[in-house]
Amino acid sequence: MAPFFRTNSTEFDFPPFAGLPPVRYVLAAAPRSGSNMLVRTLWHTGRAGFADGYLTDTHVLDYFERWGFETADPAGLVKDYIRRLMTCRTSPNGVFGLKVHGEHLPGLEVDLDELLLSPRYIWLRRRDRVRQAISYVLAKQTGVWIVDGVYLSTSRARTEPRYDYAEILRHLHQLDAETRVWERYFARRGHEPHVVYYEDMLADHPGTVLGCLRHLGVQPPDSLPDPGIKRQSGEVTERWVARFERDVMESSR
Repeated sequence: MAPFFRTNSTEFDFPPFAGLPPVRYVLAAAPRSGSNMLVRTLWHTGRAGFADGYLTDTHVLDYFERWGFETADPAGLVKDYIRRLMTCRTSPNGVFGLKVHGEHLPGLEVDLDELLLSPRYIWLRRRDRVRQAISYVLAKQTGVWIVDGVYLSTSRARTEPRYDYAEILRHLHQLDAETRVWERYFARRGHEPHVVYYEDMLADHPGTVLGCLRHLGVQPPDSLPDPGIKRQSGEVTERWVARFERDVMESSR
């Protein structure tokens, strides 16, 4: 059976890595925060692992098809799964990464600090939450989550997007809740993550990536690769932003 994500196939594995990777990190993110763009660039350097969303259902199912798992202990299952991932998703210089959205954090069976043995954290955020929420709604309605066409099939929109004030507002509140989840997580553990803002990444993509590599203690390559992902915002986004702002003003009267 073909994997749900082609990038989960053996074709994209790093050479086998033995033992615990010296550098382990979590990319703390939220939907539509630019995480695919950052993950793709870090991966393409060949020096920062491949920090994909391996704890989400679709990724787990892909690797279950590859390996199969035999344990009745949920915590043990996750730990065994991560150990297996480390053998094939650790870059040759010993860096392993994992992407986690705040919405998934409360439902994890294990603690990330314990799972990855005190990892470093990169926290990817977005200042303009309205555009982030609108991007989420557009992707959800059209079914187009990423414009790639290289490793993932780039599908056409399955339906024309329809402006929905209530849905945008609901996702805006959800994104705020995800931010609070990460804030509490870092505060309870006394972590100071390396913070990256989506808007800064767009303004200075090389500088953002170099900052992440420095945080990981990784020597950067001579030149940074292109992420191979296109921005999806456009005329529809701008129209919806203007309309949403008008609707917010109307609702506050």
